[in-house]
Amino acid sequence: MRTTPLLKSDTLSELIRGEVLIKAESLQITGAFKFRGAFYRLLNLTDCQKVQGVIAYSSGNFAAGLSAAGQLLDIPVKLVMPHDAPKSKIHNARHYGAEVILCHGKEPSREEAASDFARKIAHDHGAVLLHPFDDNEIIIGQASVALELQEQLAMTGKTCDHILCPVGGGSLVAGSSLVFDSSTQVWAVEVDGYQGMGISLEKGRRSRAKGHVLCDCDALLSLEPGIANLDIVLQTGVRGITVNAQQAHDAVRLSFHEMNLVLEPSGAVAIAAIMKNPALFENKTVVAIGSGGNVDAEKYASILQAT
Repeated sequence: MRTTPLLKSDTLSELIRGEVLIKAESLQITGAFKFRGAFYRLLNLTDCQKVQGVIAYSSGNFAAGLSAAGQLLDIPVKLVMPHDAPKSKIHNARHYGAEVILCHGKEPSREEAASDFARKIAHDHGAVLLHPFDDNEIIIGQASVALELQEQLAMTGKTCDHILCPVGGGSLVAGSSLVFDSSTQVWAVEVDGYQGMGISLEKGRRSRAKGHVLCDCDALLSLEPGIANLDIVLQTGVRGITVNAQQAHDAVRLSFHEMNLVLEPSGAVAIAAIMKNPALFENKTVVAIGSGGNVDAEKYASILQAT
């Protein structure tokens, strides 16, 4: 496990008249925070389960994290991935030794189609079925991001008023909200059209986003949060906020030009939320988690070249 750095953004700090720090999880093993939860989950398998091997579905970052964790621990990994997942993410999973099975289904959503396919394969082959985010041990593993952040802040004598977490299914925001107390506001940042967590927080029960919006934030396209994840964030006072794809692209460009930090659009939404809503964070110390940096080179170049 790597300790990922905290990088100050002078541009965003000036924007809010406070201090903005970026927790660069794109520099974690496999390029995303997902390795943390995957590694912890595999460590907690029984000896029998480790021999059986595991199967999971993922649009990309959990796939690479689980593959790398399986390689390190010598546990066989099968993965079902949407056929239109970024090529770099499919390559990463195979690079770390996983067997990747592509799913072409899209109903009721690409994630749910892949999940159903993985469940069938697990049943047919006797593998242990893992969920990429709706799993208490994975949530605990992802909480290591916030634990590490807490230690880094303490070393500099700083406190944090706000933490912004990109949210697909919600394991990162759930784990983070367990670490920090009520003096720190934790935010679930989602992309427009896929704000299942935000809608669920408003209604106080698990609810579903509409989806079917064209969006290249491929890691954040879950339509509803995990059950375990929502149970936690309803108790810890997490708030929801959304950005659109263009705002995520703006954040990708800022991260590169100011900090030489490579983020995928999904990994940049927490930064985008600060850029969109500076008044919410005025005169405060804010941490945005840059959750991943696995983006196809051609796509990344097109984002940087856009104006």
